[in-house]
Amino acid sequence: MQLFRALAACSLFVGAFAQQSLEQLIQGNPNLTEFESLLKAFPNVYKNLSSATDITIFAPGNAAFAQLNYTVLAPAFDSYNIDFQRELIRYHVAVGVHPSGSFSGGSFSFLPTLLTNQSTTNVTGGQVISVVEQAGNNFVTVSGLGTRASVTELDMVFNGGVLHIVDGFLIPPLDLTASSPSFNLTSAPAAFIAAPSILTNYVDIAEDLTIFAPNNDALQSIASSFSSMTVQDFTALVEYHIVPSNTTVYYSANLPNGAVAQNGSVYNTTTLTSLQGGNLTITFVANSLFVNQARVIQQDLLLSNGVLHIIDSVLDPNATNVAANPQDPGPVQVVPGSSIPGNMLPFTTDLPTSTSILFSLVTPTPTMTANGSSETGDGSAATSTVAGPLSTSKGWGERVEVGTGGTGIVLGALIWVLGFI
Repeated sequence: MQLFRALAACSLFVGAFAQQSLEQLIQGNPNLTEFESLLKAFPNVYKNLSSATDITIFAPGNAAFAQLNYTVLAPAFDSYNIDFQRELIRYHVAVGVHPSGSFSGGSFSFLPTLLTNQSTTNVTGGQVISVVEQAGNNFVTVSGLGTRASVTELDMVFNGGVLHIVDGFLIPPLDLTASSPSFNLTSAPAAFIAAPSILTNYVDIAEDLTIFAPNNDALQSIASSFSSMTVQDFTALVEYHIVPSNTTVYYSANLPNGAVAQNGSVYNTTTLTSLQGGNLTITFVANSLFVNQARVIQQDLLLSNGVLHIIDSVLDPNATNVAANPQDPGPVQVVPGSSIPGNMLPFTTDLPTSTSILFSLVTPTPTMTANGSSETGDGSAATSTVAGPLSTSKGWGERVEVGTGGTGIVLGALIWVLGFI
């Protein structure tokens, strides 16, 4: 019933106020001149957005373009990478009408976007962005690499939906290996790589994954135990931190949050099945989220194929009955072991000496738009000082080798995504 009311309210919102087209709205706002130039570089995209219905656009304002050279997106524009620019535009368009009133309450909303190209995302229904209302009626978007952008102008209605202006670009999420350095997470991704039964790059390419990754301190605190584990035990341990799915990514909105249902029950616990096969008990208590005994200390970090939640201790598939203890402020260690000399991080030597990134070339195949029409995605070779001429770069189909370490991994992924060499 509440969902029906929300949808009805959104329809009434657009129906009551929408008198202008998308082109009229953009042309009439002096803060959208750069965004208009970008859209005009892709006439097919602009045309389809103009005729689409039930969409929400998070449009980068002129201030966002002024800061573009200082972001990870700069190479895509410097090299006139039209393939990536086209997908970037789609990532700024959410499915459905989402006025600011739908974000109230302080809880994150996760909105599927028109970014569905499997060369850049592997999330059912389209890669998401998250939006939340913070104190003072301030609205913030969160995208890949934990990138935050503030909404500076709200609820500009056009005949196909609503547009909000943001002060920064939304960054399409990268995979776990590439994203982890931005989250100060190095041991966990290396452990996934080291586990021999994990398929090559499984955590980076499998669809709709939810990953509960122990932070560096958690793995370092039990580092001595890993050398005595059998291959089977270590593999089971790693797989126990991964929740696969073909349809559902478990963002915080899909996990217990203490919400009171209409029947009076409180949604404070649920069970998920791990890749290892054992159950994970998710508990919301004392305003904190727990996975078995581990406290979630950072949640909803978007990945190209799902979501990452960072936890403060290592999960043990042989200790599934250890309950959450909100009274204990420190990590609860259930895997026996101790730190290794020099506080060295385990598994970091298992990071690959080079990152080989090979994905399918993005080709101009027909793509269904929000209103059901098709688009060839040919990039429309219109001249623009923003998007530039048709790119002659190698594109996304090339194999790229880069150096070891956090910076190298991020650079390698960005080279794949941006296709600038």
